[in-house]
Amino acid sequence: MSHPDAFSLRRDFILGKALAPIYALKDAAALSRCACAVAIGAFDGVHRGHRHLINQMVADAHEHGIAAIAVTFDPDPDTVVSAAPAPKLTLVADRLRLLASSGVDAVCVVPFDSALASLDHDAFFTRVLLPVLDIRSVHVGSNFRLGYRGASDVNAIRDWARGRGIEVFGHELVCDDGDVVSATRIRSLISSGSMEMAAAELGRTYAVRGRVARGRGEGHKMGFPTANVVIDSNILAPQEGVYAGFACLGEEAWPAAINVGLPPTFKGAPGSAKLEANIVGFSADIYERDIALSFTKQLRRSRPFDSLDELIATVEGNIQDVRDLYGEGRYDLRA
Repeated sequence: MSHPDAFSLRRDFILGKALAPIYALKDAAALSRCACAVAIGAFDGVHRGHRHLINQMVADAHEHGIAAIAVTFDPDPDTVVSAAPAPKLTLVADRLRLLASSGVDAVCVVPFDSALASLDHDAFFTRVLLPVLDIRSVHVGSNFRLGYRGASDVNAIRDWARGRGIEVFGHELVCDDGDVVSATRIRSLISSGSMEMAAAELGRTYAVRGRVARGRGEGHKMGFPTANVVIDSNILAPQEGVYAGFACLGEEAWPAAINVGLPPTFKGAPGSAKLEANIVGFSADIYERDIALSFTKQLRRSRPFDSLDELIATVEGNIQDVRDLYGEGRYDLRA
């Protein structure tokens, strides 16, 4: 049996207050009074690669006695420029909280729209960032692209910055066992149910936020009531199947067996949920409450059953698997 500590669970559920101030671009005038280094990116998931980039920027800022600022976008540029945006790893609020807790002095949020997407790197810096930030160095990944159809790469930005007193660093990307750590790769791992590998590259267990809604009630009838959770349609759900993990309610967490996808046995039933959790050892009424679910490992793929008895026995076995892993007690997450 393994029991994660409160610190690990708070990290996984992105709990706690942001450690640095978060400014919308229009409110960032206070930042113009100090020289700064900036790291620029969408930072979906704020994964290990992002944190390495930010750490390099923070070290540069400290070495030169200037502020360290993370510059990101809302919404994620992909949702504006792509005909088929990728599902996201984090809600905007969680992305900003992670950035604000990454060691930076401030986070600056640039509103992203089609007009901003059409700017080249010169216009982006001179018309958008430099009026509010006294930038001395720019830190991005080596594959960073900016401007209409990604026309501006690191070399173009470096050529523009030359003579303006701004250094530009294109940092090598972090690799995990030969593969570049990226939001795209992490999405692929989560979509294939490889939750341990996704956690290794995220730097935390993958989790989603939602609200508990009323479902079809079959779980209660069969002796294992479930919380039917509705999440933002833009957030990535893992591959269909059953997972061990945790449910977080406020500052408490409980072990949970989590089903992702419409259960084949009840696919046509009214109120069938795409995400439902059996919270082990928990029995309170939580309808309409906010909840977060983390996915530590896949227990099995989704499949139909020949009988209700087979379904009940399998689900009871999944719940016992979770008990064996994490027990069935409450985890106090108060700092």
